[in-house]
Amino acid sequence: MGIMRHDRSLLVTGLSLLVASAMACQSGMPAAEGTTAGSSGAMPPSAGPAVQAATMEQAGEYLTIVASCNDCHTQGWSEAKGKVAPADRFAGLNVGFRGEWGTVYGKNLRTVVQRQSEDHWVQVLTTADSGDGKPPMPWWNTALMSDRDLRAMYRYIKSLGPNPKGVPRNLKPGAEPTGPYVWVTPRTGS
Repeated sequence: MGIMRHDRSLLVTGLSLLVASAMACQSGMPAAEGTTAGSSGAMPPSAGPAVQAATMEQAGEYLTIVASCNDCHTQGWSEAKGKVAPADRFAGLNVGFRGEWGTVYGKNLRTVVQRQSEDHWVQVLTTADSGDGKPPMPWWNTALMSDRDLRAMYRYIKSLGPNPKGVPRNLKPGAEPTGPYVWVTPRTGS
């Protein structure tokens, strides 16, 4: 009888955890500790404003489009009016952005997310790369985004897989770019 009581206790505990996990999935609340609620693509709750979609990857794709991330990180995005296949997105830009800080290039974010953790991605985008971030990247905007939205962007870009395409290295102030660039800072005409 003692063995049956022990088995019944384990069964009740297991069922309780299963029911709690299922309820958490349906309510959008985190599951009880020690349980799992859905896949890595499931939308976790957010403490503040955040994009809602069926999956984190779908939210990330939407965010990268409306936040204009492709403008600086996808070759040909503007010229094609956004009609660039996902396989060609976020592999970097060979057009530099020049100002008194030097010349910077839109990084190959697909390479970045392959070697960077999701937590580090969030830290970089909320701290302007620990204060080392250069224009024209709108660090002040990404610092205001919810962690969930930043994580969704990371997961979408990571879902695209690696792309080994390289981009030119950033140049220090005064160094002349050899390829195309855009002068970003305003100048006063004569």
